[in-house]
Amino acid sequence: MNNGIYLLANDNVYDQLVALLNSIEANYKSDIPICIIPFNEKLDLIKKEVSQRKNLLLFEDQASLRKWENFIAKWHELYNNYFSQLGIKTKTNTISMHKRYCAFDGPFDRFLYIDCDTLIFQSLDHVFRKLDEYDFIVHDFQRETSLRRKEVSHFFEVFKEDYESEEALSKNFHCSGFWASKKGAIQEKDLEYFLEELGNGDIKIFQTWLSEQLILNYMMLKKGLKFYNFTLDESSNYNTGVCVTSQHFEDQNHVLYDKGKKLTYLHYMGIKNERLQKLCEWEKMNLPYKNNLLPLADKLLKWQVASIPYKDIFLYYRFLNEGEKV
Repeated sequence: MNNGIYLLANDNVYDQLVALLNSIEANYKSDIPICIIPFNEKLDLIKKEVSQRKNLLLFEDQASLRKWENFIAKWHELYNNYFSQLGIKTKTNTISMHKRYCAFDGPFDRFLYIDCDTLIFQSLDHVFRKLDEYDFIVHDFQRETSLRRKEVSHFFEVFKEDYESEEALSKNFHCSGFWASKKGAIQEKDLEYFLEELGNGDIKIFQTWLSEQLILNYMMLKKGLKFYNFTLDESSNYNTGVCVTSQHFEDQNHVLYDKGKKLTYLHYMGIKNERLQKLCEWEKMNLPYKNNLLPLADKLLKWQVASIPYKDIFLYYRFLNEGEKV
């Protein structure tokens, strides 16, 4: 296959998955191939959704899943051993989050990975077109957070020969929730090289914490993939904000705009799954005056739902094809 999209999901993020799929269908294409990488074995709702949408398939390459699991387990072992010897307590993300790297092995020659807590508002062809020129495409402002957290400073110890300053290096830091690349951009021989380099001292740069996002940044930098970030291109019409914490986006017919530019996507970053699930449960109740009652329900039940930014647009796409009035 040529172009396709990967998602990482299980039944716990079913509401987000449906909203994302509906937004892709409404604002991009209804026939773009989409492969769901299983987060774990809780997939009853996911499998039902796959059976109902012709463009969906489930990632079933067990060899790839095992390869990445073994690789990440070795990485964690190096990490924990190094910092335990220094008497430093370590922090890591759950290993299952790293299954998104299976995208490098999947059926699509060129792919876009998207976190499920995302909505798409326009064609994604411009992202795929950039893969004609680059190996790795992103659209985010993670560099600002990575500078603030000193992650860039730690990485600079290893990559200072390739970048003239921390500021220059920071421009290659990115989020792991929306990125495009090519099949085989990272291969098994690369994994062996990464582990060797980590064992030779690179592991020390993960002083803040070990997350799948930092691991992806390391692999991209170490492999030297040609990198492009839409938010660093001032000449691009696609240079917009993407995060749900930005309060200035304008809703025009269920599509968000940033100072007149249509958003490519909105990432509900930092909004816990449980809050979005409760929001959807509340919507399904179809109570009279439910918008007025929601703040009271929030206060009594401690749902933290009424304060979710852009919650109405999320509900619109979540129930778009279910005939529910949102």
